[in-house]
This record gives sequence, structure tokens and C-alpha cells, in this order.
Amino acid sequence: MKRAIRRLVLLAALLGAEPLPAEQAPVRLSDAEHVPWRAIGRINVIGFDTGGMCTGTLIAPDLVLTAAHCLFALKAHRLVEPGQVHFLAGWLKGEYTAHRTVSEIRLHPEFDQKKGINFQSLASDLAVLRLAEPIPPEQVAPLPADLAAPDRGALSLIGYRRDRANALSRHNDCRVLNRWPGILGLDCEVVFGTSGAPILAETQRGWRVIAVVSAGSTGPGRIRTVAARPDAAFLAPE
Repeated sequence: MKRAIRRLVLLAALLGAEPLPAEQAPVRLSDAEHVPWRAIGRINVIGFDTGGMCTGTLIAPDLVLTAAHCLFALKAHRLVEPGQVHFLAGWLKGEYTAHRTVSEIRLHPEFDQKKGINFQSLASDLAVLRLAEPIPPEQVAPLPADLAAPDRGALSLIGYRRDRANALSRHNDCRVLNRWPGILGLDCEVVFGTSGAPILAETQRGWRVIAVVSAGSTGPGRIRTVAARPDAAFLAPE
């Protein structure tokens, strides 16, 4: 959504003013390369004055992790109804591996859309969507969150972009440049639609979600993306 990727322009002064290096362009995944990432899908919000798209990740058969601001009407501070939200796992060129509507939206308890953009709202920009029906693991294997996974070295960012809305794009070499409580500042750029996309670390048990894209910056400084790191209390099932 547009306001999501404008969010960090207002915070550019807080994020430093070092010279901007050449950026690595994200790579559009081929059809075959989509297969291992079918747990990443498009979140479509349907309805007058509420429509939009973001990225989400199936972290359990009935749970999708995304950014909280994706669930608010475009021109109001109103949370959309769960039935307006659709998750399309493995969306590729108009087709998908699984489609589910949402039965429940659970926002991070500290997220408040009305308070504007600050470090607290960025760190709490998280939502878990409960699907009306689970997606069987044999159809789409979840991509779990791992709060203990390291955030150092090369990380991946995989999501949908507004300019490539029908296929996943991937940054293979995202680097964390700064850390704040609950927030990572990374050097890989994002555009509209990437909100809610997972930041992924490769562990001994496979790829794991360690953070969720909240906003991007086109201002001065090397940080191009800010991602929220979920905590165990928020991810624990209710």
C-alpha cells in the first residue's frame, strides 16, 4: 500500500545520512523457482476504499504473518473486516496453490494506526491472520518463524511488488545495518506491495522467517527497509 512505503521518508534523519551505495536489484523468480516458496502469498483486501495488496507468509497451516498496516482502509483509520481479506498462497501469473479467506485478524497489541510513524509503531507493525480453513501441509508447507535465528550475514527478502504484482521477487543478499528494539534496518530496497514480506534466514532446519517488512525509505542514508521482529508472546497461539 502506498503510505506504507512512504513511511520511512519521514524518519530518514533518524536512520543516518551516510552515502548511498549501489543497490542490488531484486530478482524476479522463475516459475520453477516459485515452488519452494509457495508459503509466501499475496494478501488482497477487497472493498470500496479498502482495496490493496501486501505480502504474507503461511507460518502454520491456519496462520499468516504480515504487517498490521496492511489491514487498514486506505483513506481511514478503520480496520477492515476479516472477510474482506484473502490469502493467495503461491500466487503466480493469476494462479495460486491455495486460496483462503480470513476469519480473524490479530494485531500486535501495541500497534495503533492513529499514532503515526515512530519507532514504537514500526516495531509493532505486525499481524497474524487466522484462515477460515487450514491449508494442508502436503499442499503448502508452512514457512515457520524462528525468533532465535541469527540476523547476521546474508538474509533474503521475498515478496510481491506493485510493479511485479504477479510473481515473487527476491533479494538474496540483504544486510542488517542497524538494530533497534524489535526493529531491523536493512540495505535492500522495497516498493509498494512488499509490505508484510518475510525477511528470511537460512538455518540448519531450513529457511525461517525472522522479521516482517514494515516500510521502506528513499531518503538519505544506507537503510532502505525497516522490518519488525515478532516476539514469542505475540506469535504464541491464543
